[in-house]
Amino acid sequence: MCNAHSQTPTETASHPDPQALYRRKFLQYLGVGSVAAASGGLTSCATNPETGRRQFVGLAPSDAQLAQAAAQSWTAVKQQTPTSNDPRYTSRLKNIGNRISRGAGRSNQRWDYAVFDTDTKNAFVLPGNRVGFYKGMMDFTDNDDQIAAIMGHEVGHVAGRHAAERYSQQVAGQLAVAGGTILAGTQLGKNCDKSRTRAEYNNCVNSARRNTAYLQQALGLGFMLGVALPYGRRQELESDRLGVRYMAKSGYDPYQAVRLWEKMGAESGGSRGPEFLSTHPTPERRARELSDYITAQEKLGSRGYRSLDIPEDA
Repeated sequence: MCNAHSQTPTETASHPDPQALYRRKFLQYLGVGSVAAASGGLTSCATNPETGRRQFVGLAPSDAQLAQAAAQSWTAVKQQTPTSNDPRYTSRLKNIGNRISRGAGRSNQRWDYAVFDTDTKNAFVLPGNRVGFYKGMMDFTDNDDQIAAIMGHEVGHVAGRHAAERYSQQVAGQLAVAGGTILAGTQLGKNCDKSRTRAEYNNCVNSARRNTAYLQQALGLGFMLGVALPYGRRQELESDRLGVRYMAKSGYDPYQAVRLWEKMGAESGGSRGPEFLSTHPTPERRARELSDYITAQEKLGSRGYRSLDIPEDA
């Protein structure tokens, strides 16, 4: 689900964003290690056995290190946001989570579930199999199948190794932007050596600095709009498809995932910003593509749900 109703992640004192906390903890934990590993990691790709696609994860630390960084964020969220002890929520979520983990072939792994006692309509997953649901999200759903759709989606992020992929991409993007900026700044600065007077030289240097700063902003924006955001949307669509695969294998109705996103779209009332500025596809698109995907997979019978068939124009 992961920021299903917000265009960009937010963090407040009362409702901290676990993903934002994790990113901060991760970057503090990672430090300069990724830069040191960049020379070998930039060419490192691996085939994900769950999705069958090649993914760039060469700049990410191990899964254990990712989980260690996430554990601090998980603790922080629990300290800052009240959790529910109501078994109508906690037991229900755990039972659905156990079924989905079996459907995903991950029942042998340890899973940690928490229900946060706020009206926020969201859910999230952190490395180390930590799944958080806000009470408002559970109240928003119509049945267990729709909760299973969200749970399947979050497990899909784990199976897709999306955290490792995101951080490898983030570090690579930062290195590319920094490298391009340094190269351009060096070239612009060389022109100043031709200056005839000190005043002319100073003006040239100041102009070179301004143009270098503009270029850095442009490169950063280009990376965000051209790489990071489209990739984020593809990960969401991939998790949607993995989620309904796990639903089907767990005995839930996959079409309830479609109903859930239709309901999400109806509630937002088209108030969201343009999709190309978001990390997530619109609810309407997710409902439409999931409906087409589920229909196509069910026609295949026992051969269904093997291919994810993610669209290229995410």
